[in-house]
Amino acid sequence: MNLNVCVVTVCILAAGCWGTAAARGSSSSIYSAGVIDFPTALDQTEDNTFHGTVEIVDIGEPDLRLANFRWGLQLGNFQLLTDLHIQTEPGEKFDFGEIRAKLRILPLDEISTDIAVGVLGRFADSGERARFDGRDASLFAILTTQIDVIGDAEPLMLNFYLDNLFFSFGFELGVYQFIKVVAEADYLHSRTDVPDRSFAKAGIEIEGEQNFYFQLYYADRNEHFLVQIGTGF
Repeated sequence: MNLNVCVVTVCILAAGCWGTAAARGSSSSIYSAGVIDFPTALDQTEDNTFHGTVEIVDIGEPDLRLANFRWGLQLGNFQLLTDLHIQTEPGEKFDFGEIRAKLRILPLDEISTDIAVGVLGRFADSGERARFDGRDASLFAILTTQIDVIGDAEPLMLNFYLDNLFFSFGFELGVYQFIKVVAEADYLHSRTDVPDRSFAKAGIEIEGEQNFYFQLYYADRNEHFLVQIGTGF
């Protein structure tokens, strides 16, 4: 299942449609401030958002394990994000955490593009800190743009995120009313010798009523499906 090929294909198609970009408002999705794992330059639609991510380790059993918990707070153009990551294999335990402070600084309505910058901190116990390669803190930048692809259909959203460990390209496309296709391709540019340096995720997002959303996606890093459920108020 080569998700990288899918992501590259969509990127090429999106570039071909770039000239059709038109001014539009930000997405009204409860998860407009994120694609899958990485944030967008857009603001949350609600003051507070919460989501939990469960990894489906074994469908036959079934074996479900909590992989991530996120809380987001929006104050004007400022967003605070906290992530707690759980190590699902070989055993469930706290893995590492991240705190991001993001400020949307440049809304370019004429080309449906937003730019945000921020600072993040990473924390873990002494046994896990080595993976950060001494990069416990970082500045980051995000560019998010929306492109009209087909008439009055939902625009294609492209997201570019960069910090001192990760570059991520993500996209989101509405395909039918409350159903969207979402994907991210991530590249780890650490100095340490990490065998799996790039990985991809792709799946669907379903928006429910009462500020609720649901994602089901496949991650090639661990070859498992994951379910992400979130809400806001």
